[in-house]
Amino acid sequence: MGEVPKITDLNKVIEPHLPEGSKLVSYESSYLTKPGEHYGSLMLAIKAQIKKSDNTTEELPIIAKLPPLTNDLYWQIFQPERTCVTENSVYKYLSAELDKLQLEAGLLPTELFDGLPRYYGSRISLQEDAKKVDRDAVLLAENLTVRGYRPGNRHKPYDLAHTVLILNYLAQYHALPIALRLKKPQIYDQLVRPYFRKFDMNSNIPEAQNHIMNEETLADIKAVSDDNESDVKRVEELLKIYAEFQAGEDVEDGPFNTLVHGDLWINNLMIKYNDEGIPSKLKFVDFQICQYESLIHDIIFLLFSSVENEVLEANYYNFLKIYYKAFIKCLNSVEVDTSNYSFDAFQAEVQKKAHIQVPHAVFMMKVVMADSSTIPDDYKDVDMSVLSKNRGSKTIIKKLAEILRLAKKFNIFE
Repeated sequence: MGEVPKITDLNKVIEPHLPEGSKLVSYESSYLTKPGEHYGSLMLAIKAQIKKSDNTTEELPIIAKLPPLTNDLYWQIFQPERTCVTENSVYKYLSAELDKLQLEAGLLPTELFDGLPRYYGSRISLQEDAKKVDRDAVLLAENLTVRGYRPGNRHKPYDLAHTVLILNYLAQYHALPIALRLKKPQIYDQLVRPYFRKFDMNSNIPEAQNHIMNEETLADIKAVSDDNESDVKRVEELLKIYAEFQAGEDVEDGPFNTLVHGDLWINNLMIKYNDEGIPSKLKFVDFQICQYESLIHDIIFLLFSSVENEVLEANYYNFLKIYYKAFIKCLNSVEVDTSNYSFDAFQAEVQKKAHIQVPHAVFMMKVVMADSSTIPDDYKDVDMSVLSKNRGSKTIIKKLAEILRLAKKFNIFE
């Protein structure tokens, strides 16, 4: 897999986030995942030896997230100049402000939203006054696997229990930034909103490449729909609508606009299980394309990309209710007036926005269900051809057919 990248001056990043008097003595690092499994970044597992103020030493397991250092195509596509700054801001500003908001509303420290990993520092460059992200950028967070959190399996979609847990966490993740905007507008405008502008990952993908990817998607749709002309035409329209959505302007404030994750599928959720093996806690990860948008985008993309077909079919409307109840409960917990948040208004927002995420789910199946053998061992070799290599497979075709069928059934295809 090649040599693990070194992190210069790691001590300067981590020490301000350690208990007073603690110092970084040394560290060992290794690749956390197969490079390329995390599209757009390098993930390192670090064992940091920390000397505490009483001169005892302990090992601190952390994750270091680096931009795509040697893959120039990925640097171009994932635009670390924007994505690193956004992700850092989730940890650096948003997490702390959401904790404070809840504590000030009287929630017990043990009751606070715990869906974000603990932060151990970040930088965008070795130059302290740098305005632009460079190849010395790094983000440090707790190693969740050591704390018992487990990543999902791309090839095993979520069952009912997992989905209910995720929707409850997602509702809080969406509701709290809305509460912060309504209750502390100055803090919100200063520390949050500027970092979550609209982001179009397609803007740096060559037009010819975009065209090929769309044509391949439409060829798959032809295959699953038995050349149903109206289905193919509608997916073509939806691909254009989704591209326009990505390239659109920043949205104005609205009741259901908040900080959406933007990439909420199995790879970006870590789940902890209790002694009986029941899913009990969750952490969201990978906030690079987080942006200010309608919360519906996260809900629909999650359900259609990452939930078992049978579970989704039996529970789609129920899932919307479960999410909504948790959303209102969270707003109430921090004393936000919910009179603008009727269930009818929420359902209207679903009907207005849900169709935009159908082509996103369709396209992402080639990533979600990619055969691991098509992902190179060396991250230097990863490119967008991984998508082409995974088109036409029987499992993907079957899933695409289900997405179309269920989108029609739930009235979010037209």
